[in-house]
Amino acid sequence: MKLTKKQKEKLKKFDIIKATQKAREESNRLLNDQGFAVLSVAVSHFITDIAEHPEKLYREFAH
Repeated sequence: MKLTKKQKEKLKKFDIIKATQKAREESNRLLNDQGFAVLSVAVSHFITDIAEHPEKLYREFAH
């Protein structure tokens, strides 16, 4: 792919290292957000399951 003059000029001013670091930080933030969302969903499913079927809780922990 051939670059235009305008694209070449823009690339000269572009700091690839800084952009990479910024992208990595954003990626990590999104991954953390996704992890918290999955954890929240798992906890809500657990609470819902216990609320709908309390006998499961008794079976597991009441010996």
